[in-house]
Amino acid sequence: ILITHDLGVVAEMCDYVAVMYAGSVVERASVKELFASPKHPYTVGLLQSVPKPGSTRLQPIEGQPPSLISLPSGCRFAGRCPLVEDRCLAEIPELEEKSAGHQVRCVVVKKD
Repeated sequence: ILITHDLGVVAEMCDYVAVMYAGSVVERASVKELFASPKHPYTVGLLQSVPKPGSTRLQPIEGQPPSLISLPSGCRFAGRCPLVEDRCLAEIPELEEKSAGHQVRCVVVKKD
């Protein structure tokens, strides 16, 4: 097990990855699959925020993380999510397999 915030280290050293947000796993897949096809909106934002050669501007994830002392009801990422729906504010999503070997905690992301 390797715990890091450095996605470059993950890409080089790991075969499988679990992405966490506010203390909860939101996506789990092989490194190759996750980097090629991120599904959870947080993972998409996280990968878009990685500095790229030749680019001078970073793409931040909008909004603020929730308080870990008083977590919101429903999805923990709902307050920052570009895909949020009403049910996201009420339901705590299960970690579901959306494609072979690729699990996502999101009611909006469809199965392949």
